[in-house]
Amino acid sequence: MTTVADFIAEQLTGAGVERVYGLPGGENVEILDAVRRHGIHFILVRNESSACFMAATEARLSGKIGVALTTLGPGAANAYAGLAHAWLDREPVLLISAADDPEVRGWHSHQVLDLEAVFRPVCKLTAELTVANAADTVQRAIALARAPRPGPVHISLHNRVAAQAAPAPHPPRPPLSPATDSGCDMAALRRLLADKVKPLIIVGLGLEPDRPYSQIRRLAESLNAPVIETPKSKGALSANHPLVAGAIGLTRADPVYELLDEADCILAIGFDVVELVKPWQSETPLAWIANWPNHDPEIACELALTGNIVELLEALGEVPSNAGPDWGADRVRRFRLEQSARLLPEPPAGRVLPQTFLASLRENTPDDIIISTDVGSHKIFAALEWPARSANRYFVSNGLSAMGFGLSSAIAAAEVSGQAVVCITGDAGLAMVMGELGLLVERRLPVLIAVMNDSALDLIRAAQLRRGRPAFGTEFANPDYAYIAKGYGLAYHRVQSRADCDAAIRASLASHAPALLDVMIDPVGYPTAVT
Repeated sequence: MTTVADFIAEQLTGAGVERVYGLPGGENVEILDAVRRHGIHFILVRNESSACFMAATEARLSGKIGVALTTLGPGAANAYAGLAHAWLDREPVLLISAADDPEVRGWHSHQVLDLEAVFRPVCKLTAELTVANAADTVQRAIALARAPRPGPVHISLHNRVAAQAAPAPHPPRPPLSPATDSGCDMAALRRLLADKVKPLIIVGLGLEPDRPYSQIRRLAESLNAPVIETPKSKGALSANHPLVAGAIGLTRADPVYELLDEADCILAIGFDVVELVKPWQSETPLAWIANWPNHDPEIACELALTGNIVELLEALGEVPSNAGPDWGADRVRRFRLEQSARLLPEPPAGRVLPQTFLASLRENTPDDIIISTDVGSHKIFAALEWPARSANRYFVSNGLSAMGFGLSSAIAAAEVSGQAVVCITGDAGLAMVMGELGLLVERRLPVLIAVMNDSALDLIRAAQLRRGRPAFGTEFANPDYAYIAKGYGLAYHRVQSRADCDAAIRASLASHAPALLDVMIDPVGYPTAVT
C-alpha cells in the first residue's frame, strides 16, 4: 500500500529533493518516516524559520525546490519569517506542516491555528491534505513552487491522513512555464536599441533558474553596455569584467544610480524591484526580459519579453553597438576610479574597518567562494563592495531582509555544495540563530562565520545619530565568543588587524572545518555610518 506519506516522499524524490530541513512534532511521525525510508536526508534544525531559510538557499543553488518541515501551531508560526523570505525573494520552497486532528476539530483548540489563513498572504498555494485531494494537491504544489514567478507553497496533514492509502493522481496538468516570445518581439527590441548611444543592462534575482550568464556577457560586450547588478544577481558577470559597474538596491543613494540616470535605454534582465530600497522611478525607455510577467508592481516599459531568458537572449543574438567613446567600459572605469577615491578614517587600536576585512577575504579565497550575509550595516556594505567573480555564489535575504538568514543559508550552501562557505553576520543576527551552530559540528560543515562585533544594531543606531538622537535601544552586551565557539566545538580566532584577518581566514579554510571569527569591527567604514 502506498500511503499519503509515501506518495509525498516519492514526489519529492522525483523532483530531485535530497534533503528536508525541519523541526518535527509528534504529528509528523508518518511523513518523517516516509522521508527516511525513501533515502531523503533530514536536517534537524533549532528553529523553524532556519529550516525555510535553508530550503530557500538549497533551491537557489540546486535549481530544484527546497523543502522544510514543521509541526502545527507554534512550529508553523515560527516558520513564518522564513516563508515570507521565500515569498519576497522568489524562492521555490515547499513547507510541509502538521495539521490538527480533523476528527476532533470544532471542539478542541489546543495549538490550533487556521494555517491556510496564516500562510495565504505569503504562499502561491496553501492547502490541507485529505485522502481525496492529497495526490493532486502535492503534485500541483511542487509544480507551482517552481513555476514563474517562483515562490513558496504550503501543505499540511495529520498523521491520520498521512497513514492512509493514497489514491492515484489525475493526469498531470500542462507545464506552468510561459512560452518564449516570438521573433517579432525581438525585432521590436532591436529597433528600440538601434539608435541608443548609452544602453545599460540591469540584472536581478530572476536570473535563476535559467542562468543566462554567458548570454548576458555576450550582449553586454556587443552593446558596450555597463552592467548593474542587484544583490541576488552578484557575479552574473564577474566583478573583474570591465563592464560591471556595481550593485543597486541597498540604499536610496547607491552610487550606480549615477550611471542609471545617464543611460538612454535600459535592458532589465531578470529584474525585480522587490530588491530595491528606493522605489523605481526611472523614465528611461526600458525593455523587460524575464521569466515572468512585469507585475506586482508593474514598472513602465517600452517592451516586455517573457519566457526562458536563455532562449530570449539567444534569439536576440548580437546587437551592434552605437555607444559613444565615453560610454561602456570607459565610463565604468572612470566611475570605479571615482568610487575608489573615498578616504577612510584610521580605526582605533584593536579595531578593523569593514573594508580591511572584505579585502582580506577576497584576497584569501578562491573566485568561486560562496558567501552568505545576514542583515544590517554589514549587508549593505558587503552587497555594494564584495567583488563577486562567480555566478550564484552570493546569498542574502534582500526582498524581505530578514535577520537570522546568514548562518542558516551558509549551512545549507555547505550541505548542497560540499564546499567551504563564508558567512558574514552581525552580532545581533547571530544571536537570533546561535543554536544552529550545533549543526556545523554535527554535519562537519566547512563554514567560516565572521561575526561583525560592534555590540549594536548599527544600522538603526546610525539612523538615530543622523537624526540627532542619542543611541537608545540599539546597543547591547555580547557574549564571549571564545567560550561560545568552545562550547560548540568550533575553532575560534579574534580579529583585530589585517594580519589577523589574513591568518584567520587562511587557517580556517585550510582546515576545512567550521570556525568562528570574532571581527572587532569599527563601523565608521560602513556606507551608512555617520561621519
